[in-house]
Amino acid sequence: MTSCVAAALMVALAGCSGVNGSPATDPSSYVPTISDAELLTLGKAAVQCLRENGVADMPDPYVEDNRLKVPDDEMDAAEEKAGEQTWNAAEEACRETIGKIPEGALAKEEGSDPEPPGPEDVEALRKLAQCYRDNGVPEWPDPDAQGRFPIKGTSLEGEKPEPGNRLDTARKACEQIWSGPIGIS
Repeated sequence: MTSCVAAALMVALAGCSGVNGSPATDPSSYVPTISDAELLTLGKAAVQCLRENGVADMPDPYVEDNRLKVPDDEMDAAEEKAGEQTWNAAEEACRETIGKIPEGALAKEEGSDPEPPGPEDVEALRKLAQCYRDNGVPEWPDPDAQGRFPIKGTSLEGEKPEPGNRLDTARKACEQIWSGPIGIS
C-alpha cells in the first residue's frame, strides 16, 4: 500500500481525472500557479529522484492541460516492479522533491481532490490578491466570500503564467502568501 504522498504522485502523474481549484469538478476552473515548463521541470526532478531511489522504471512525465501526468500503464508497471517496500522508501526519500509540485497541478483520481480554498481562507486570499496587484497585475480581484476569485469574463480569463510574464512574476513574488491551488468563478 502506497503512502499518501506516493499515491498522490502516482495518481497525479498517471493522468487520472482532474483536480481544480474550485468546488466544481470542471477542470477549466483550475488556475495554474506555475508555467508548464516549470511544472515539467518539477515533475522530471520528482521522477528522477524516484528512479535514483529504486523505482528504476518510473516513466517520464509530461504536461497536458496544465497537469503533470505519465502513462497509466507504465506507472502501474513501475510500481509493481519496484515493490511496496522499495516504492515506500523512494517516496520517503523524495518527499521534499515531490512536495514542490503545486497540488493544483497534479491530476488526481476523481473524489480525491484536496479541499479547495474556502471561506476560512478569504483573509489569506485577500493578501494574495493585493500582492498580485502590487506586483504587476492591477486588475486582480479580491476573492468572493467562498474564497474564489471572480476571473471568468474578465481580461484575466485564459491568461496563463508563462516564464517571465506578469502572472508568473506576481506568482513568484506572492508564493510566500499562498502556494496552493486557487478557485475561480
